[in-house]
Amino acid sequence: MYLKNPEYFLTIVKERSISRAAEKLYLSQPYLSQYLAKLESNLGVTLLDRSRSPLQLTQAGALFQAYLERQAYLNRQLESDLRDLQDRKRPELHIGVSPWRGSVVIPDIMPRFSEHYPDVHLVLHECPVPQLSTLAQDGVTDLCLVPMPIDLGELTYEQVIHERVLMCIHKDNPLVKGVDSPYTAPKHFDLSRLGQERVIMLPADWWVSKLLYNAFSSHNMEPKDILITTNNNTAINLAAEKMGVSFLFESGILRTPYMDRLSFFTVGEPPITANLTVTYKKNAFLSPAARTFIDLVKEKYRSFDRMTP
Repeated sequence: MYLKNPEYFLTIVKERSISRAAEKLYLSQPYLSQYLAKLESNLGVTLLDRSRSPLQLTQAGALFQAYLERQAYLNRQLESDLRDLQDRKRPELHIGVSPWRGSVVIPDIMPRFSEHYPDVHLVLHECPVPQLSTLAQDGVTDLCLVPMPIDLGELTYEQVIHERVLMCIHKDNPLVKGVDSPYTAPKHFDLSRLGQERVIMLPADWWVSKLLYNAFSSHNMEPKDILITTNNNTAINLAAEKMGVSFLFESGILRTPYMDRLSFFTVGEPPITANLTVTYKKNAFLSPAARTFIDLVKEKYRSFDRMTP
């Protein structure tokens, strides 16, 4: 349907007041009230509950808002694509990913993606996980690979895998020496046995660390020696050099060059797991290239999916 001045309705919703919206739009309040009444009459539904202050969206109003926001996004996307075509620019797909996840995912997926879309330029935005949702919220990225849960806000997501967190420890460490626990068949490790062992952790506000601290608490233990790093590769490399134990999502371990030095264990009761998701803005138009990228990510991770939560 064609709607003249859809920004009027969206401004009313944002301000939750016709008078404040009128000020923002430099319109008179009676004119904006008439606009809203005519819009509701044409649609045959009530969009806003005027009996409440501030104004509240009805169910129909929320649906209509989502439609307008999606239409506005599509209009911007069309304008951008037409400009790119006119300027003969290569279309771009912006992907948000942590540096560690990027080093694991992109080298495998990029060749296959390029086979499908040789003219699409992949742009990687690598930053710590807590910042990725902000990139998606602000429209900087088309897609982000992030563990759940996060504060979704204006975002939605598709689950990729439900994977385990594994403890990485040198095979010669007295805690595990003589125990056969390879990456392909990890045994379980009781966290209360860590004792004085140095624990290599990612920052406390990162999701994997939150899971681990909860597990430590449930075992009534607190690591005495903690080394903090923001780099997963540093964490596993330190474990390989007998500098402590580290904890990583299992899908990212295979690329370490030190597999032969390490043993791997599940931890927690039940074993700690987390969801990896592809996250993007609600009502966003996913291009065929974006859809293909998501499908390739899911295919890559399928072998690591441990359960359906």
